[in-house]
Amino acid sequence: MCCPIQKDLDITFNLFTTKNPTLPQQLVMDDVWSIRNSHFDPSKPTVFYIHGFTERAMGLSARTVKNAYLEKGNVNMIIVDWGSLCSFPYYAAAVKNTRVVGKYLARFLTFLHNSQIIPISTVHVIGFSLGAEVAGFTGKALGKNVLPRITGLDPAFPLYIFQGDVGHLAKSDAKFVDVIHTDGGVFGFPNPIGHVDFYPNGGIALQPGCRLSQLTKRGHPEEVVACSHNRAWAYYAESVNNEFAFPAYSCGSYDNFMKRECNETTLEPAYMGYLADASRHGKHYLETNDRPPFGVSYLNH
Repeated sequence: MCCPIQKDLDITFNLFTTKNPTLPQQLVMDDVWSIRNSHFDPSKPTVFYIHGFTERAMGLSARTVKNAYLEKGNVNMIIVDWGSLCSFPYYAAAVKNTRVVGKYLARFLTFLHNSQIIPISTVHVIGFSLGAEVAGFTGKALGKNVLPRITGLDPAFPLYIFQGDVGHLAKSDAKFVDVIHTDGGVFGFPNPIGHVDFYPNGGIALQPGCRLSQLTKRGHPEEVVACSHNRAWAYYAESVNNEFAFPAYSCGSYDNFMKRECNETTLEPAYMGYLADASRHGKHYLETNDRPPFGVSYLNH
């Protein structure tokens, strides 16, 4: 970027609750009154959502996940808007800025903790694409095993492949890191990087419903480029209010899963998304439908 990052302008924390589901209240770093005078409720769960490249706080992925949580019930839904630091076509600059935003979010969480508003141990951080990498740098800045949970929604792959665990989201960034892979090797990270990694439909493009002919038929041919990538947040959002929609199974490979040749010690499903279980580890596979509802709950072993 050409210019210094401007505090509270380039990175903002936008609160949505059931009392203000459409118009956000901005929470300000080091300003306790901005929180005390908002609808923030310390007794409710707190979820941070970090959008991806070219998005904003009111973008489609953020709105979809936010609306799912607010439909479920009372929650402090805070969307981290860093859109001016990840604008098209400056992807390389956005990659560098993920570190800056991650550290800034860590500082904000520390402020909330030190101000006795909420302990960091109650926070769930969710990030999509580059936002998942921001979440990772947040966890790194806070220190190992401080955040209870990070959910990575198809963490960004370009320019991260050779960075190692110190340079992208990793399972050491929180006590529990669950990852959904939907566009592996293109926009999304293909390798397992969490405690548990979910690979719907093999975790690669094209996800069901993302063929150009299908999108054209539905009047959205322009979505073909990022359709598989975007499925990660779409699946997660659906899981918030349909917790058992995405049963996934530990298996040696996706091919073995499709042949129903899984010899793992447990044949009990792990549920992808909202209900992800911290006791499960490794790669888990599942199938989805090609349109909402995406969840398929019929697989038997």
